[in-house]
Amino acid sequence: MTIRNTRTRTRTRSALVMLGAIATAASVMLAVPAAAQPAATSPPAPPTPLEELARRTTSTMSNPYRMVERWPTLADGMTWGAAIGIIPDNKGGAWMMFRSEPPINYIDASGTITKSFGRGLLVQGHGFCMDHDGNLWVGDSGPFAEDPATAGRGFQLHKLTQDGELLFSLGRAGVSRAGTDTFVGPTACAVAANGDILVADGHWPRPVSAQQDGDRIVRLKPDGTFVRTVGSLGSGPGQFMGPHALAFDSRGRLFVADRSNNRVQVLDEDLAFVDEWRHFGRPSGVAILQDDTLIVADSESTNLIDGPPQAPEGAGRVLRNPGWQTGIRIGSAVDGSLIHFVPGTRPEGLAGDELGNIFAGLTGRCDLSPSGGCLQKWVRVQR
Repeated sequence: MTIRNTRTRTRTRSALVMLGAIATAASVMLAVPAAAQPAATSPPAPPTPLEELARRTTSTMSNPYRMVERWPTLADGMTWGAAIGIIPDNKGGAWMMFRSEPPINYIDASGTITKSFGRGLLVQGHGFCMDHDGNLWVGDSGPFAEDPATAGRGFQLHKLTQDGELLFSLGRAGVSRAGTDTFVGPTACAVAANGDILVADGHWPRPVSAQQDGDRIVRLKPDGTFVRTVGSLGSGPGQFMGPHALAFDSRGRLFVADRSNNRVQVLDEDLAFVDEWRHFGRPSGVAILQDDTLIVADSESTNLIDGPPQAPEGAGRVLRNPGWQTGIRIGSAVDGSLIHFVPGTRPEGLAGDELGNIFAGLTGRCDLSPSGGCLQKWVRVQR
């Protein structure tokens, strides 16, 4: 994997970002003739009984969690963006990656943001993990559709210090390809016991100019050296379709949120297929605690979502994993048992800490969340 060291180019990058922002703002301010404005669209169709049932906010399953209201609090001048990457500090706070500026933020246990950086770094934040040295690995999956404004950017993995220094970038900016020095679109990362970085590569939806297959898991050394890849686009054992989150259990097995296949795949230490679990819903996020508690977020079941032709439900914008209820499912990575279910939330970003807290990142309808925004903190009130 080619490393692009950016320490010597920080001022140049900042200047280019500023010029791009000025140009974008200028284009937005241009008057648009009334005739060129899009025609009014029809209101969306009301949900079907199946959709209403799947989206209900109640369940008779065990749920020992409650959401902390009005947590966290944004700093002055900040606005909410989708909360997609979360790294708990095991003190009640967390590192958080937003899809807004600045994208990388540290939030203490009180909900106060004490550190922010990364402005202008990302097109579409995706994937967030911390290595054994405390460095942050930040994924940029690129745009979800063709967007001239993001040409030449995205589809990269960046390594930063906790003070925001960009150490290096992997992949070629603006190039979506499954190569040894390029990514299709990195969506998640996890750190192996030996320090290697595992990267989930391939997001759905994706631009038509992006590689339409090549979904895989990439293994890297901590210095960014490419090691190997496993998997391909498909629904078979060890194949992937939009792998969206990664987590290791205590035995070194890798759990893959194989979202567009509506399953969690379990791989052994050599990344060979072990099993698939479909009873945790359509997984957007996955986290595993030290005691092998398995936490899975389902943000898309029974919702209209774009997908590839190879998807179980077919191509286009259709109901995915129909009949399943969105929420957070909690069970065991040891035997796959399902123990708790938290309804009434649709997180993509997900993490859990050893204090019993669950952090859930929303990518839509954040204004309706009792948390006050796109990040939710669920605390355990029953044992």
